[in-house]
Amino acid sequence: MRTPSPRSFFFPLLCSVASFTAGAHTLSKDVKQAALHKAVSVLPYGQTIGVEDLPTGIEALSSWMSKLDDEKPISLVSIPATHDAGTALGRYGWSRCQILNIPAQLKVGVRGFDIRLRLVEDTFKIYHGNEYQRLEFITVMNAFQEFLKKHPTEFLVMRVREEKKADRPKSTFEDAFVDMMKTHGFEKLLYKAKSRTEIPRVGQVRGKIVLIDNYGKLPDCIDYPNPTMSVQDDYDINDMRKKYSEIVQKFEDALAEKSGATWHINYTSSCSALVDQISSAKANNAKVEGYLKGKKGNLGLVLMNFPSLDVIRSIVESNQ
Repeated sequence: MRTPSPRSFFFPLLCSVASFTAGAHTLSKDVKQAALHKAVSVLPYGQTIGVEDLPTGIEALSSWMSKLDDEKPISLVSIPATHDAGTALGRYGWSRCQILNIPAQLKVGVRGFDIRLRLVEDTFKIYHGNEYQRLEFITVMNAFQEFLKKHPTEFLVMRVREEKKADRPKSTFEDAFVDMMKTHGFEKLLYKAKSRTEIPRVGQVRGKIVLIDNYGKLPDCIDYPNPTMSVQDDYDINDMRKKYSEIVQKFEDALAEKSGATWHINYTSSCSALVDQISSAKANNAKVEGYLKGKKGNLGLVLMNFPSLDVIRSIVESNQ
């Protein structure tokens, strides 16, 4: 998703800044846990949820993929995912999309991550639009590595894109990416795709990261998008009823997919000049949560803003 200019968000920005700055003190664990049970789990700016803040009773979500058939194509797995996964510390309504940090997202069952990078000298930093998210890519990869070491039955899907042009780079984006993976031992975590359009099976990718390349030059990756993918990402939209109908249609497409030849990818998120990330979530998250409750079958890769624990569970439990 391309991010429109911050200038176009003047009115939503004022509202969002006011709501974020309202909570200067650290919130209690009870308040944070209550937020996770709302359809739109938003906290004041600067307040995030880590593993230590999570409620008890979610341990099963750490290894939910253990029940999947090894022979199943990953295109037939319902995968909860986060749009702009690294934005829990975003300052504005257009830039902030999450409140769970990356380790907490992993703990509650999220397995798909939309990662937006900017190369600053020789370091990859997480950006959304023009805003640095106070998070470095190495921190994200360390969290992935630690999680997969403890939970080898799981696999992760990571979409990588260059969010903003490099600042004083010492090498190209692709060379810096490869060098980082080798230097820090992350290379062994990456599934080496046999083609740019491959849809691997679950057993092939357990303990690995399936990298879908939205940059276009990273080696041994699956291209994003590619002809095997059917993507709903109508992000620059003001009509929330239309957006919801598009979300539901993509769910119906995924539920009808039986062969696994097509990987259905569905963004419940959107952000326009008039409807920012938070407002979009407030318009549609509860309806999506209601639609998915008790649903069985393949829902595809579902990328969300501010997802509740209930909607994550519904996606996980839809797998048969």
